[in-house]
Amino acid sequence: MKKIVLLMLVMVTSLLIISSCQYKFIVEPEVVPPNPDDTISFSLDIIPIWNNGDNCVSCHDGSIQHPDLRPDAAYGELNSMGLIDTGNPQQSLIYDHPHPDTDSHSWKKYTSAQAASVLLWIEQGAKNN
Repeated sequence: MKKIVLLMLVMVTSLLIISSCQYKFIVEPEVVPPNPDDTISFSLDIIPIWNNGDNCVSCHDGSIQHPDLRPDAAYGELNSMGLIDTGNPQQSLIYDHPHPDTDSHSWKKYTSAQAASVLLWIEQGAKNN
């Protein structure tokens, strides 16, 4: 009898704990993907993706992990490491590796709008503009 009462007590306590959980849903702010007719600027559109807040540069700062994505070094690093493929933009590692649908990058990933901007920049020739 004591076992049954103890079991019931555990079940009731478990139900109370489970029903009292609160969930916080993080809603990513809606960012409109770039217009394909717009020119994507490396310095104005791409660099901020990597350098705003706690984004890519928190690891890719030239000391921890390559490529160095700080504004003064990023373009040279991307090209010297062969991370840009203008012939096949979707295969470019700077686009594909942190893409939102990939499992290859374990920390920060692009939002879908950021990925679209990076892809469009590569499709436009990946210029240092």
